Amino acid sequence: MRVDELRTDRLRLRRWQPDDEPAMATINRHPDVGRYLNRPVDEASVNAFYGVIVDHWETHGFGPWAVEHEGEFVGFAGPAHVPPFLAEAGPAPELGWRLHPDVWGLGLATEAATAARDDAFERLELPEIISIIHPQNTRSQRVATKLGLTRHRQIHNPALGISTDIWLGRA
Repeated sequence: MRVDELRTDRLRLRRWQPDDEPAMATINRHPDVGRYLNRPVDEASVNAFYGVIVDHWETHGFGPWAVEHEGEFVGFAGPAHVPPFLAEAGPAPELGWRLHPDVWGLGLATEAATAARDDAFERLELPEIISIIHPQNTRSQRVATKLGLTRHRQIHNPALGISTDIWLGRA
């Protein structure tokens, strides 16, 4: 069943629109955001991001949702297949979230990721999801814990040259 949006008390999670591209690029360029991503941020990756997300939706029928708070685009949350360079993480889709730092600390990442997780388990009938989290990203670790995910193992991240944590959640 196709669903074009999810709602929470404070958020609207929806399919991506062309107007989201520059706003997401601004988020991806923010140094506080890029600090703990699973790959280095450069202009090529920033410019390709929107197309990758839209293609994921078109190819798989799901993907990270665009997140709105008070009518404004603030980032994304939702499941996507793991990029090939992190294939060691396994076949389960990764539940990811990335919001603008201006809305950090409001509980919006947890709220958005909870809605996306519930949709992944219920509508998409995924038996499990993972989150790949930089070992120093305590904010994302707290979100993962609130979602009921547990640190499962570590894998080598060749893009960063470090081990990253794989968090696991089951339906």
